[in-house]
Amino acid sequence: MSARRQLSFDDLGTPLAEATLVVVDLETTGTDPAGDAITEIGAVKVRGGEVLGEFRSFVDPERPIPAYIASLTGITDASVAGAPSIRTVLPMFLDFVGDAALVAHNARFDISFLSTQAAACEIAWTKPRVLDTLTLARAVFRRDEVRDHKLSTLAAHVGASITPDHRALSDARATVDVLHAIIERLGPTGASTLEDLSGAHRRASPAQLRKKHLAAQIPAVPGVYRFLDAQGAVLYVGTSRNLRSRVRTYFTAAETRRKVLDMLPRAESIGVIECATPTEARVRELRIIAQEKPPSNRHGLTPDKAHWLRLGSDSQGLRAARLARSEADGSAQIGPLTSRHDVEPLRGLLTDAILGRGASLEAGARGGAPASLHSHRGRLRRAMVDDDPREVLDHVAARLRAHVDAGRYEDAEKLRKLALTYLSAAHRASRLRALAAVPLLIAARPSTEAVIGGRGWELLAVRHGRYSGTTLVPAHKDPLPFARSLALTGTGEAELAAPLCQGYHQEAEIILGWLESEGMRTVLVDGTWQVPARARFDQEHLARRFARTGGQEAA
Repeated sequence: MSARRQLSFDDLGTPLAEATLVVVDLETTGTDPAGDAITEIGAVKVRGGEVLGEFRSFVDPERPIPAYIASLTGITDASVAGAPSIRTVLPMFLDFVGDAALVAHNARFDISFLSTQAAACEIAWTKPRVLDTLTLARAVFRRDEVRDHKLSTLAAHVGASITPDHRALSDARATVDVLHAIIERLGPTGASTLEDLSGAHRRASPAQLRKKHLAAQIPAVPGVYRFLDAQGAVLYVGTSRNLRSRVRTYFTAAETRRKVLDMLPRAESIGVIECATPTEARVRELRIIAQEKPPSNRHGLTPDKAHWLRLGSDSQGLRAARLARSEADGSAQIGPLTSRHDVEPLRGLLTDAILGRGASLEAGARGGAPASLHSHRGRLRRAMVDDDPREVLDHVAARLRAHVDAGRYEDAEKLRKLALTYLSAAHRASRLRALAAVPLLIAARPSTEAVIGGRGWELLAVRHGRYSGTTLVPAHKDPLPFARSLALTGTGEAELAAPLCQGYHQEAEIILGWLESEGMRTVLVDGTWQVPARARFDQEHLARRFARTGGQEAA
C-alpha cells in the first residue's frame, strides 16, 4: 500500500501573502448589540502588508449618544447629524469587505454589532472568517512583556504608526500595525496561511490531523461538498466559492464547531459537486440538505415547514398556518415567520389595528373571527397583500407615542419589535408572492467569477421562484442566445411550483438576493416581474409615522 501524501502548509489553506484582510473598528452608543447602535465604522483593507483601501463613515444611531460615550470618542449628536443610517452604510461596508476575512481587536464586540444590525436590516450576513488580534496578542505577547493587551498598549509596544484614540479609522489603522507584528512573531512557528493564523492560539485535534488527507484532491472551484461515512451516507453538507480552500479549513485548528469535530472521526471520504456559480452551489446545498437530512446540519433540514399568519376566506379569521396556499379565493398570508411564537402577537396587532383595541380578545385564543371581521376583510387584506401597511403603522405609532409619553419604555420597545416583525413578514411574503407568480425569468448581472476572456455575465433562469439553470457568458458575447438556451432547460421545475414559494422559500430568497444585486438586468420574462417596493415595509417608514405623532414631521 502506498503511503498517503503528507500535506504541506501551502496545501492546507490560503497563504498569508495572498490573503485579503479587512481590519475593522466600530464606535457605538454602548456595549449591548441588541439595544445600542453603531455611530462610526472604520476599516482598512490589506494584503501582503500593503494597504489596498480604507472605509470610514459616521452612522446615524437614531437615538441620543450618551454623554460619557461622547466624552470618550468625541462623537456627539452633532457629529452624526445628517449621517446615513446603518441600513445605508452596512451594505456599503459589506461591499467593501467582499470575500475578505475580517480582523478586529476584541472581535466578538465588533462582529456581534455588525451581525445583529445585518439581521435587523434583513441584510445577508455571510459569516466571514474572523481574526481577533486580542486573542492572538494574548498568545504572542506574554504579560512579562506587556502590562495588558489593550489596543493602546499593544500599539505602543509594536511601534504603531498611529495612536489609537477611540475613533474607528484611527483604531483600525493601529490594529493593522498590531496584526502585522503578530504575523511577524508567528512566522518562525510555521504560521504561513490564513488558517494557521486564525488557529494560532489552538491546536488541531488528533481526528483533524488523522483525516486531513481527505482534502488532498479537492478542486478550487465553486460547488458543494459532502462529508460521507464508510457506507456513503451524508454526514455534513456545505458550500463555498472555493471548495479547496474551504474544505481544508476543517482540518486546521481554525475549525472549532462541536458538530464538525464530532463528525470528522466518522468521515471516510468527501464528495464534491462542481458548480458554475456560487448561486448554483447555494441552491444545490439547500436541496441536498432537505433531501438527505445530514445529522450534522441544522439549517435547511425542513424547508417545507414554515410558520405563516393567514387571513382565511369568507368568515375565517387570522390564524396560524404551516403551509402557504393560493390566495385566489380572497385569503391572504404573511411570512414565513422566524418563530411560531410570533403568530399570536401578530394576530393581535393586526386585529387591533384594523378592528380597534380589544378586538383581538373578541377573536378568542384560537384565532376565530370576531363578528365585525367580515366588513373589514378588505382593510386586513390590504395590510397583508397589497403592500400598504399605513393603517397598521399609524396604529403602532399612536400606541408608541402613548407609551413613551407615559414613560413605559419597555412596553414601547416590545411594541416596536412586534411592528418590525410584521414589516419583515409582510415584506418577505410580498417578494415571494411576486417571484412565485413568474413562469420564467432570466436575468443577467456582471459575473463575480472568472470567465473565458476575462469578466463577463452570469445568467440565471428562475421558474416560479425555483432555480432552473445558470451559465457564464464572456463579456464580448451576446447574452441573448445563451438566455434562449437556458429557457429550454429546467422545465420540470415549473411542476414543483407552489404559492409564495411554499417548501422552497429559502431557495427563493437566495434568488431574490441575486436579483436585487447591483448591475442586474432582465433578459427574458414570461409573465410580469416587478420587484416589490421595500420602502413600504422599512422601519424608517415606522419612524416617520411615529415622528408625526409628536408633531416632528408635517403630515
